[in-house]
Amino acid sequence: MTHALALGGRDVALELHTLLREFDPAAFKDELSAGLRERLGALSTRLSELLAEDPRDRALRGLHDRLAELKRSLDEQTGRLSERSRNWRTAHRQLQMAYQNLAEGLRTYEVHVPALRPTNYLRNVFHVAGGLTAVALVEFVLAPDTMLWVALAFCTYAWSMEALRRLVPSFNDHVMKYYAKVAHPHEWHRVNSSTWFTTALLLLALTGRPLLCAIACAVLGLADPAAALIGRRFGRTRLVNGRSFEGSTAFFVVAFSAALAIMVGLHDLPWAAAAIASAVAALTAALVELFSRRIDDNLTIPLATAGAAWLAFALMGVAV
Repeated sequence: MTHALALGGRDVALELHTLLREFDPAAFKDELSAGLRERLGALSTRLSELLAEDPRDRALRGLHDRLAELKRSLDEQTGRLSERSRNWRTAHRQLQMAYQNLAEGLRTYEVHVPALRPTNYLRNVFHVAGGLTAVALVEFVLAPDTMLWVALAFCTYAWSMEALRRLVPSFNDHVMKYYAKVAHPHEWHRVNSSTWFTTALLLLALTGRPLLCAIACAVLGLADPAAALIGRRFGRTRLVNGRSFEGSTAFFVVAFSAALAIMVGLHDLPWAAAAIASAVAALTAALVELFSRRIDDNLTIPLATAGAAWLAFALMGVAV
């Protein structure tokens, strides 16, 4: 049975997750400061109640300490916010790390809370650049057999770095501080999105089909950031896993446009067949993005895109 402290920690984590999403710094306004401070104060009181009883079970000490660390961070950042509302961007970043630290502690008790994915324009640029670079390499530089070896090299490097990060915590701290501006908080302790992307690239390269590889990279590189930006900025109709109808719609439109441009512009496929395959691939990828939770969508989106496009072409009898 899950301990009451873990369940209380889960409730606090979910409340903080909601708060950090609602008060995203990208859309924060000074007039929201009073309401934000009130919410933070209520959350701090909730933590005080949880921490009132010191656990006798030594196994719970770690979780208790993480909750106490979250409260200290919460009180410190609330104080800074009361001095100057523009400090919220820094406070938001610090609370992200405290949230993720608590989330890792809760995982020990099989209690899972959603990962935080705050607005990060630099990460969006990095995402787009990575996707377009991969498309350019596949379409204009690498032959199918060379593409496989290059993908294998990148994938081997990425997983080697992941292993080293686990074995040497100080190395992990150094690497993640270097990538802090483009990394999500949960990536400090879990396999990062770039590693999942290189894994997807390797699996796609095994198909030996440049078209499938190119549209998969384009959809991930362009549609995923578009969904994040539109969803966080304009999302009002909530769906599942923190996604919104507006964000998912943006994903579909951009994915469809990117896939169609590659099929027609670079591979000279018939418009009708390309439009159908693009729609099938975009819709499948949008659904996968919507429901991806435990598995990173940097792995699932490219594979789903390529698989759906291949199936659509096969049913239409179009060779790719």
